[in-house]
Amino acid sequence: MTKFTLIPNPTFSVTASIPRAGTEDGKLTFTFRHKTLDELRAMDEKLQKSAEGKKSAVEPQADYLMEITESWALPDDFTRENVITMLKNYPRAFDSIGLAYTKELMGLREKN
Repeated sequence: MTKFTLIPNPTFSVTASIPRAGTEDGKLTFTFRHKTLDELRAMDEKLQKSAEGKKSAVEPQADYLMEITESWALPDDFTRENVITMLKNYPRAFDSIGLAYTKELMGLREKN
């Protein structure tokens, strides 16, 4: 029988599929921090406010990812600067990573 606790594990790992122009999607595994629904709601509001009126949403997106992510499976260090580089080079990365996080957090797993 699977054990259940009221307090979830503080982190969990998920592989996100990041679209890349001219080639197959890249697979990148992240270790995410568990957030409550209230924390996510507050983060989403902060992201929306931070992105309003800006030419680029990359920096607020990087801040969001830094808050939910513990590490990634790349040889490059998990730093804000490297996250910004990824977001600039792969425009759909934020959406793909956020969706992978949300699906796993909410237990929305796809069956084969």
